[in-house]
Amino acid sequence: MTNEKNQKILIEALEKSSDDKVISMLIDLKEHGKLFYLEPLLKMMISKRSDVLKKNLLEFFSDIKQQEAAPIIANFIGQHSNTPELTEVLTASWQSRLDFTEHLNIFFGILIGSSYQNAFEAFTVIENNIDWLTTNQIDEHIAMVKGALEASSHDKKLLLLEMIGVLDKTRRAAQ
Repeated sequence: MTNEKNQKILIEALEKSSDDKVISMLIDLKEHGKLFYLEPLLKMMISKRSDVLKKNLLEFFSDIKQQEAAPIIANFIGQHSNTPELTEVLTASWQSRLDFTEHLNIFFGILIGSSYQNAFEAFTVIENNIDWLTTNQIDEHIAMVKGALEASSHDKKLLLLEMIGVLDKTRRAAQ
């Protein structure tokens, strides 16, 4: 059997497992897991699974130290940007301390177009990853955020204005 078929069988078994079984598997996955498990586990965060499982998954994602996980997590977030349950995945993203610099457009999209809670969590991811942006990239993001100000709610407007300040401060520090 090919490695891809093995992975598909393992993913199907994981998806069909009880919450308790998944929680017990997380211990092994932390130590020996491969990244092909990541997306099915992320899907469990936004599905109708128990709060206990989601809490354990949040800890699991927060502890990920493999940089190769960043694009998988970012792409998942981008594909599910309007999902209310995405807040915990966003929280785990900044808690993991992975480098999401190459994927900041996804987080800026959430900052601008998602609920206040998701926007707040995306703000934190952005804030932790903007130090490596070029001046041109910072200017582009400032323009994008400024363009969204008028259509935003009062609370969201304050968050966007704060992001403009953070980006401006980063640009001045880089000069």
